[in-house]
Amino acid sequence: MPLFELKSLSQTCVLENATDDYRSARKVGQFRIGEKAAYLPGFPGTRYVPYDAVSHAWTKKTSITVKGCCGKALPMVRFRMFYDGEFYQDFMFDKLEDANTALDILHTARPDIPLERESTEWRAV
Repeated sequence: MPLFELKSLSQTCVLENATDDYRSARKVGQFRIGEKAAYLPGFPGTRYVPYDAVSHAWTKKTSITVKGCCGKALPMVRFRMFYDGEFYQDFMFDKLEDANTALDILHTARPDIPLERESTEWRAV
């Protein structure tokens, strides 16, 4: 049993057995992606986005700057889920295949929502 209870980011949807889904969730990058929700580690306690609240999602290439606004940047892939009509949650992955794995799990749970998939890998110049 977790020290802190799992908390839903959605105001309209809460999972009844979030702990069971969390335990069976697949580890993808630093996140856990379950059959009913995507889980974010945090303090004080893990938060989750239930798939029933998600309206659409996409993956896109992005980067994170290492030293402020100028200089080196790390290539990343952003997996964004829009939920409750006006909110979204970003999941940042190092690899495109991890982000697409998370998108595939969401698509398996909710095949009715629109998805956009990034298809090209980052290339070193």
